[in-house]
Amino acid sequence: MKVMVALEARLVRAADGNIYGQGPINYNFLRRYLSVFDEVVVLARVKQTELENVEKLNPVEGHNVKVFELSSYVGPWQFLRQYRRLNTTIKAILHEADAYILRSPGAISSLLYNYLRKNRIPYGIEIVGDPWDSLAPGSVKTILRPVLRRKMKRDLEKQCKNASASAYVTEYSLQKRYPPGGWSTHYSSIDLSAEMILDESAIDDRMERLRIKIKSDKPICCCYIGTMNQLYKAPDILIEALGICIKRGIKIELVMIGDGEFRYQLQEQSQNLGIADNVKFLGWLSPGKDVFEQLDESDLYVLPSRQEGLPRTIIEAMARGLPCIGSAVGGFGELLAPDELIPPGNSKLLARKIEEIIGDSSRLEKMARRNLKNARKYTSDKLAERRNSFFNRLKEASQKER
Repeated sequence: MKVMVALEARLVRAADGNIYGQGPINYNFLRRYLSVFDEVVVLARVKQTELENVEKLNPVEGHNVKVFELSSYVGPWQFLRQYRRLNTTIKAILHEADAYILRSPGAISSLLYNYLRKNRIPYGIEIVGDPWDSLAPGSVKTILRPVLRRKMKRDLEKQCKNASASAYVTEYSLQKRYPPGGWSTHYSSIDLSAEMILDESAIDDRMERLRIKIKSDKPICCCYIGTMNQLYKAPDILIEALGICIKRGIKIELVMIGDGEFRYQLQEQSQNLGIADNVKFLGWLSPGKDVFEQLDESDLYVLPSRQEGLPRTIIEAMARGLPCIGSAVGGFGELLAPDELIPPGNSKLLARKIEEIIGDSSRLEKMARRNLKNARKYTSDKLAERRNSFFNRLKEASQKER
């Protein structure tokens, strides 16, 4: 059976003719659908580029995983201009699959949903975020933001209500706002093997290194991982908070992993704040070893998102024994303690929280040990069982309609 997966990710076709993704979307991620289905067809935007340096990008296609290319667009205005072409393409390829999965929220999933509902075709949905939070004030710079926020919330409510099977990245947070209409489960999108989780002794090494840093007056290293194509993960708030900390005389630096169209704006922001030497932009690093090496070199992980499902990068940081700060949205509360969360969009409170935590070494150690322990709940073998139950449920529903 062939499954079609609708993604909101923007992919690129490089000069070598291959299709690549950034961050977590790659062949290794997509082949998990092959645990139940025979073939995977990905429905996603693909931008044609002359890019030749693809070392930090990840191939998307591979054995039994292919991409159906949609016209590339950025933002709501380009989407409206491409709307007719996108619909025509989706309508033409609807018959190319036997089962359908929406990774929502997203415009591509919503377009596919309209045709599935019109033709009474069963589908499954993986809910990976919350549009009500991601389109909150300050997240997207467009006059359409309030309209899009309400529309995408309604769309996701309908998609969850009418799905044959629903899978949430949170255990309970997203379910409250977007209740399933039928069978449902939950699992994270993370692919975390037991080998990726550090041994408890690594905490001792981390804390000793931190004590040496503090004693020798070296800067504490904060780490951030996330897309810069939008600002919903709030890298701008983090940079602003870092500037506040530095003005208060705190020795601190920030390493940012990720890329996107707002990168240059964020670099300019750090320059305007006079902290450019304290902020390092590394671009995307290869998932796994390269990312984990940077996490291991850091002292604190900070992700002040305006919205999240269950933040995958927080779990990765937890697996490396890193103390973490997040925002009080989405599934953060399922991972971190209440006193490790700050309201979204508030750089002053974030700066105060960073200063408060890095000034208490015993608290940092307690956070690190608890995070390491909790990360073991998210290993791949524990998540695969629930994920395959979702796939099998959808497969059964799709077979009944054939």
